[in-house]
Amino acid sequence: MTTYKGIQGFNIQNLSEDPVPTVAGWSSGGTMSAARRRLAGAGNQTAALGFGGEAPPTGTAATEEYDGSAWTAGGSLSTARLGLSGCGIQTAALGFGGEAATGTQSVTEEYNGSTWSPGGSLPIAKKYSVGAGTQTAALNMAGITDPAGGVNTSEEYDGSTWTAGGTMSTTRYFLGGAGLQTAGLAFGGNNPTPTRLSATEEYDGSTWTAGGNLNLARNELSGGCGIQTAALCIDGNAAPAVTAVEQYDGTSWTNISPTAIARVFHASMGTTSSALSAAGEQGGVGNVATTEEYVNYTPTADYNFQNEGQVWYNNTENVWKVQDATTVGSWASGGNMNTTRGQPAAAGTQTEALGFGGFTPANTGATEEYNGSSWTTSNPLNTARSGLGGAGTQTAGLAFGGYTTTQVGSTEEYDGNSWATSAGSLNTARNGLTGCGTQTAGLAFGGGTPPVVGATEEYNGTSWVTSPGSLATASRDLGRAGTQTAALRFGGEPVTAVTEEYNGTSWTSSNSLNIARAATAGAGIQTAALGFGGETATAKTATTEEYDGTSWSTTTSLSTARKSLGGAGTQTAGLAFGGEAPPLTAATEEWTGAGALTTKTITVS
Repeated sequence: MTTYKGIQGFNIQNLSEDPVPTVAGWSSGGTMSAARRRLAGAGNQTAALGFGGEAPPTGTAATEEYDGSAWTAGGSLSTARLGLSGCGIQTAALGFGGEAATGTQSVTEEYNGSTWSPGGSLPIAKKYSVGAGTQTAALNMAGITDPAGGVNTSEEYDGSTWTAGGTMSTTRYFLGGAGLQTAGLAFGGNNPTPTRLSATEEYDGSTWTAGGNLNLARNELSGGCGIQTAALCIDGNAAPAVTAVEQYDGTSWTNISPTAIARVFHASMGTTSSALSAAGEQGGVGNVATTEEYVNYTPTADYNFQNEGQVWYNNTENVWKVQDATTVGSWASGGNMNTTRGQPAAAGTQTEALGFGGFTPANTGATEEYNGSSWTTSNPLNTARSGLGGAGTQTAGLAFGGYTTTQVGSTEEYDGNSWATSAGSLNTARNGLTGCGTQTAGLAFGGGTPPVVGATEEYNGTSWVTSPGSLATASRDLGRAGTQTAALRFGGEPVTAVTEEYNGTSWTSSNSLNIARAATAGAGIQTAALGFGGETATAKTATTEEYDGTSWSTTTSLSTARKSLGGAGTQTAGLAFGGEAPPLTAATEEWTGAGALTTKTITVS
C-alpha cells in the first residue's frame, strides 16, 4: 500500500503546540551609568562586564556589571586607562594594557566579581590590541607599542605570566577579535599605512593562518564576541561609522541583522546567538552609554521547520496545520488603546510599541505600552501636548516639541516606566513635527511655528544641534521612517506626495508617493519603509504604500481610513494606532508584510 511517508520520504510531525519561528535581531538594553568609548568588556549578554575607557577629558577606572537588563557599579580598576583589552567572564575577568596619563601600559589586572587585583605584566606595553580567552588562559593580539607603533605580535597568559605567542601575518591595531587562547580570531583593524583591513587571521595556539575576509573593511572595532568558528564583527569605522554586522562560520563572513546605532570603540561580548554591544562613540554624536542586545534563537530540532509548505498535526487542538507564506501584505485588528486620541507620537516595534501624547480632544500626556496584543497604561508625559514628535524604543523613548497653549521645544526621555524632562530643548519650538532614531541619536524635522518649516535637528542624548540640511519642501504633519543618519520623510501639509532622504547632513528628493497626503504615519527604515493612512485634499485615506529605497508601490489598505495616527515597527511588521476617522479612534491594526510565514489551519474547504 502506498503511504504518505513512502511518497514524501519523511514523517509528518505530531506536536502538542505550534512551532515558533527562528528569531534574529537587535533590541535596546539597559543604559550604562556613564557614556564612554575605548573601553574593554568581558562576559556574556546576561552577565557582562564593561571597564575602563575614555570618559572625556580623561581615562576612567570605572567598572560596570550587567545582569541582562541593567548596569550597576562594580569595583574600579587600580589604573584608570583607555584603549585596554579584556577577556574572561563577569566573575573572573582580565584587563590588560591600554593608555593612561603616564603613557602606554603593561599593567594586567584580574577581577573576581567585586574587586580588581594585580596580575602579571605584559612583556611589552601595548594599547589598542584585542583580547580573547579566559582569565587563566588569555590571548592578546596585535596593537600599538611605543615607540614602534603598530605591531603583529601576540602574547599568551597562564594566570600569572605573559609569554610570547605566534607572530601574526598582518600588523594591525583598532582590530576586533574573539575565541580562545588556542583558537583565536583576529579581524579588521588598520595598519600603519593607515589602511582599513578586511583580513582575518586564525590562531591554533602557536601559528597564525589566513581566514576569510570581512565583506566590509573596517577599524575601531571591539572584541570578545564568539569563538573562532562562530564569531560576530559588530559596527566599526568604514568611513563613516556603520551598523553592519557580520557573522563568521570558521570559513567566511556573512552579513546579518544590523545594529540600530553605528558606533566605534565600543565593547562587545557574548556569542553569535546572544550578544551584547555597549557604549562607544556614535558617529556624529560622541560618546554614548547605549546598550544593544542581539538574539538569534533557533528552535530545537523538533520545532525547527519554518519552511513554506511544512505540515504538522497539533494534537492539543486536534487539527492539521501548514506553514504558508503570505503573498500580499495585510492588516489585522489588534487591541484598542486605553485612551482614544489623535496625533499620538510613537516609538518601538509591533510587539514592543510605545504611544504617548496627542489630543482627546484636550492635550494629553497619556502613555501606553503595547505587547503585541494589548495596551497597558504607564506614567504620563510631564507636559501634556499634541502634535509632538517621537523616537526610540518602548524602554528608551524620546518625546519632543508639540503644542500646549503654544508651540514648545521641550524634550522628555522615557526609561520604560516614567518620563524625565531633558535639559535640551529643540532650538526651534514647533508642533506638527515628526522624528525618528533613538533616545541618544534622535532626529526632528518639519513642523509649524506656526508657518511650516523645514528645520532639522539632531539629538545626542543631551542637547539638540541644528543640522545644516533643512527639508527641501517645508511641511508639517508628515510621515517618517529611518534613523538619525538615514531618515525618510514623505507627504505632509500642505498636502503633498514629496519624498526626501536624509544622510546625516542633507536632504535629497526621491520618487513621490502615489497618493499625496498629510497627517500620515510611517514605519521601517530608509530603504524599506511603510506609509499608511492620512488625509488627501478631499478625504481621510486608508492607503498603504511600501518604499524600497527608490520608489513607492501601493499595497493593501488599512481597515479604517484615518489621519493623525501613530505608526511603529517595520515594513514587514508595522503597527497603526489611534487617529481621527472621524471621530477619534482607539483602534489598533497590525501589518504583516508579503512573504512573512504564517501558520494556517488546514480545512476541507
